[in-house]
Amino acid sequence: MKLNIGVIIGGPSPEHDISILTGLQVGRILEEKHKISIIYWSKDNKWYLNNTDLEGEDFLDAKKVKKNSINIQINDDSGFYFKKKKVELDVLVNTCHGGPGEDGTLQRLLDMINIPYTGPSSSLAEICMDKYLFTLLLKNNNLPVLDRVLLQGNTESINLKPPYILKPRFGGSSIGVEVVKDINTAKALINNSNIYSRGAIIEEYLQGSEDYLIAAFGYPNLHFSEIEKPLRDQDSSVIYNYEDKYLRNGGLEGSSRELPAQITEKEEKTILSLTKQVIQSIGIRGVYRIDFLKKNSSIYINEVNSIPGSLSTYLWKNTGISKFTIIENIVQEALSESKNIWNEEGSDGEALVKAKDIESKLG
Repeated sequence: MKLNIGVIIGGPSPEHDISILTGLQVGRILEEKHKISIIYWSKDNKWYLNNTDLEGEDFLDAKKVKKNSINIQINDDSGFYFKKKKVELDVLVNTCHGGPGEDGTLQRLLDMINIPYTGPSSSLAEICMDKYLFTLLLKNNNLPVLDRVLLQGNTESINLKPPYILKPRFGGSSIGVEVVKDINTAKALINNSNIYSRGAIIEEYLQGSEDYLIAAFGYPNLHFSEIEKPLRDQDSSVIYNYEDKYLRNGGLEGSSRELPAQITEKEEKTILSLTKQVIQSIGIRGVYRIDFLKKNSSIYINEVNSIPGSLSTYLWKNTGISKFTIIENIVQEALSESKNIWNEEGSDGEALVKAKDIESKLG
């Protein structure tokens, strides 16, 4: 069945530009069978209606992408409105990386207007974005993670061996991820960047470790991609950073990698097993990318990206599962879930009738 699908891109996030590229790809992929509207969420928190024929560079020209302003109405016919006409949408594809698009903020708004959407629910989004909470949850489930310490203003020392990796607590990408030699260096970085305004964490830096990534989606059945080993630029980076991931060789899909990763059968089984255990611990909705670190014979779960770049569709290129199939499945997953029905039980007015006047409650 042909659907009216809105693809939300952008957002006030450090990953605004990457989100645009992901969303435009998704729109082009889906338009072979569906009617697509691109919903651009600008850095200044405004909304605009566009189509799929745009390129990434077009978003450098505000006049080109900000012609059709839309707004969100929350009422008995909630949704996106262009002028006074509602934009008819059956489902929304959320391609916003990082910031309020991936941390539960946008999800709560979409819950309010009651339009089905792809990707994590508000609670899942919070768990996956909060690196500190995510680590505590996995440790509670006896899964292998590196110890992480919440870096606060009064932190003088931590019980970890330096050097450290400093990360934004709620960062959705490698922006702000830095190797630091001591706590004072970390504090100096925090005090001079808004990236850490919602908190920061410290973990031990595993020198010589290797990154391994795997993606998964869970509808109608659980599917795993091949395991990827991203290749860093050893001349400029000691960690797999933003430039390695998004800027080299034309972007994420062109970045250097081994796919499938050249690992032992035992290592592959370990990563697959840990991936399943993570999903069992927190659930899955949409496409996840789960990142691992390997040092010698030890494999650690690093983080979960609940709305990964390009929705990680490129990781299935050798599996026979097409990009369209992956995205279509997460669209159908969103549509399969019942809409929100707010519970009003108990709000029958009885408490208002029996209550004394407000003035009597102030004493």
